[in-house]
Amino acid sequence: MKYLGRDIDLSKYRWHDEFRKGIDEYRAISPENDDISNNHNRFFLKRTIWTEDTHIGEFLGYLIAKKNGLKVCDAELYEGKSESQNQSPIYGVISYVSMSKDEEILSSELLMTKYMKMKEPLIRLRGSIDPDSVFEAVFALMNKAKRPYQEFLDFKQDFINMAVWDIKNLNTDRRMENWYLRRNRRTGKIDLYPMFDNEMILGFDDRVGEREFSEDELVKADRARKSSILSPEDLHKDKYGSDYETVMNFLLSKYPVQTKRALEAVYNFTEKDLTETLDSIEGIDDIRKIKVMQLFKKREKEIDRIYAKSQEKQRE
Repeated sequence: MKYLGRDIDLSKYRWHDEFRKGIDEYRAISPENDDISNNHNRFFLKRTIWTEDTHIGEFLGYLIAKKNGLKVCDAELYEGKSESQNQSPIYGVISYVSMSKDEEILSSELLMTKYMKMKEPLIRLRGSIDPDSVFEAVFALMNKAKRPYQEFLDFKQDFINMAVWDIKNLNTDRRMENWYLRRNRRTGKIDLYPMFDNEMILGFDDRVGEREFSEDELVKADRARKSSILSPEDLHKDKYGSDYETVMNFLLSKYPVQTKRALEAVYNFTEKDLTETLDSIEGIDDIRKIKVMQLFKKREKEIDRIYAKSQEKQRE
């Protein structure tokens, strides 16, 4: 299948602002839920004069997560004409999920801020949080709502799936405003809202450049990026981010069963799958393809190393 940009119906969206020179920001008109219109269904129309292609990163993230069998928002590439006088070409992606009239979004940022003020008022969240605190807060929420314990276990697995997916794919943008909970007002069910804002994966937070990475540069790139889901230790050190190995080691030691399930899922997207997918998406630069593939291979080796090391430690 060839993934091409489609015409976009801007009647469903309203122009909000010029985010940066050459990038216009639009927000969803419907639904009017502020959390959705201000975040998940916010998108940027990027003109061709810009080399940034994070919209392709978002679309690639959707395809990978879908193949992994994880909960992820649908995504569609688009292209069209800007509303400026010269009507220059614009390209981008829309990430969305179809929700019933009974479903609503619960802001994770509001939930975690309120919970941490009660639990540890001196901690500054800085937009990031650790899994232990998330699970404690969500368990308290579900317990108050008298939800079945299995519902909490399902949430825990989905959250760990998301965290491991971020680690495997070097996603740097899983801050608290970039994941939500979803509640059905009729049934009371609470679950993790499907993943979105996945655009920073596999080096898409970098400009394309003009050459391949060396092995040393790949190692430096890995170390320079930080996970927005923290280890509990780094939360108390007042850090903005944790290195991916620290978070993975924490998950493997504290939640081994769920983390192994998550690893089985994320490995269900192979090098062959990535090659075919990159070739099928319109607009990816050849150098970008090479760099994405290099990082993908490097991450597989790195996760294998971390996992093997954790198994050795358990046997000791």
